[in-house]
Amino acid sequence: MQTLAAPPATATHDYSAAMRAWHWVNAALVSGQLLTILFQKVIVNAKSAVPEFQAALTQSGGSLTQQQGRAVAHVISERIWTWHVWMGVALAAFWLFWTVMQALDPAGRRFGARLMAAARRYQLAAPAEHADARHALLAKLTYAAFYLFITIMVMTGLILIFADDVPFLRSIKHLSEEVHNVTMYLIIGYIVLHVVGVVWSELTKDPGLVSRMVSGTATKETPQDY
Repeated sequence: MQTLAAPPATATHDYSAAMRAWHWVNAALVSGQLLTILFQKVIVNAKSAVPEFQAALTQSGGSLTQQQGRAVAHVISERIWTWHVWMGVALAAFWLFWTVMQALDPAGRRFGARLMAAARRYQLAAPAEHADARHALLAKLTYAAFYLFITIMVMTGLILIFADDVPFLRSIKHLSEEVHNVTMYLIIGYIVLHVVGVVWSELTKDPGLVSRMVSGTATKETPQDY
């Protein structure tokens, strides 16, 4: 009877131009959205910003009432929120781009197939390869979690954008806002873990990982995976 062998550890670590574009643009959009939240909550927070506006105008010989200061803070806040919304729309477009890209990829290169291959390799790995197989599976599972977080973030964000115009969406606006906010913290946690994991891999078992995500080309000296 033929024995099953674990899938080989050497697949391909080359990253296509489409995947690299999705990765870096996604990173820029998510970072931009988090920065708008930082500005909203900290820098233009009315409780702290209005006294600073008043102090600045007083020093220059002007004056500003509390109500006027709140109005100024509101205008700035609305402008930042507009940036947040448009970056969210762009993020939704790239989420759709990734979904279509996955559908058009050959079956063996789709993320679901790679995740199943990593799980099968982990189940069939010899003791000497067990740690590497576990690491590869955990990496794929964290990517799956991130894709899930982005999907939730996109869906709830779109609901919040159109909630005032669609009665059904208005009825779930509060729930969507809560889920949206919780997902934001999950994404922040993922980013921290991702950066730590990339640095650890770059310095230990997978040198050149960042270079490959920039250039898309693997070298003969580095392990290959896709």
